[in-house]
Amino acid sequence: MAKKKKTLPFLLQNKKANFNYVIEDTLEAGLSLTGSEVKSLRSKLGSLIEAYLVFKGEEVFLQNAHIPEYT
Repeated sequence: MAKKKKTLPFLLQNKKANFNYVIEDTLEAGLSLTGSEVKSLRSKLGSLIEAYLVFKGEEVFLQNAHIPEYT
């Protein structure tokens, strides 16, 4: 019998987006983080309020997201 894959909860989510916009389709993507950003997001510190995505070729870049340095 195959083992059930453990899924992790979202570290950061823009809850106002569902209220202000109609979400027709979703896409799950990964983000490459190094250093203190990982600990900061695990502590639920950060903001996606004015964040947006920029598509360049086959890559997608996150702009205006705020991830503070972990203290």
